[in-house]
Amino acid sequence: MTAYNMTPVYTCQLVREKTLRTRAVCNSSIRAKLVAKEMLEDSPNEQFVVILLDTKLKVIGAHVVSVGVLDATMVNPREVFRAAYLANAGSIIVAHNHPSGDTTPSREDWAVYDRLKECANLLGVAVLDSLIVGNDVFSMAENSSTSF
Repeated sequence: MTAYNMTPVYTCQLVREKTLRTRAVCNSSIRAKLVAKEMLEDSPNEQFVVILLDTKLKVIGAHVVSVGVLDATMVNPREVFRAAYLANAGSIIVAHNHPSGDTTPSREDWAVYDRLKECANLLGVAVLDSLIVGNDVFSMAENSSTSF
């Protein structure tokens, strides 16, 4: 006699929470900075967001990956790329804010950026940039060997 388990079947879907007014195409770091600033500039806590782009670099959505405390937030690549896959994104730009206003990246900021790029290579979704929003916006791609 064979025993059977009851296995749940799941449906994954995106749920629209709100709408942002953004530029249609995000094909430069200047435009990406504007989108990130709009999403993060007024937050009193550190937040990590992913901006989702189609293959023509049109913004197709944004997702708040995590909300942290005053000076830290947790980032797991699985959470970043889940939204990208559900939205059928061809590429992403990640961003987080520094509520202090200082956009100097920490060692951890660089490590997260490098880890996300490694994961992206395996998953087939390009990470175009990682932005830090504060008094201005710092582009990690502009300040490393890769930029878009």
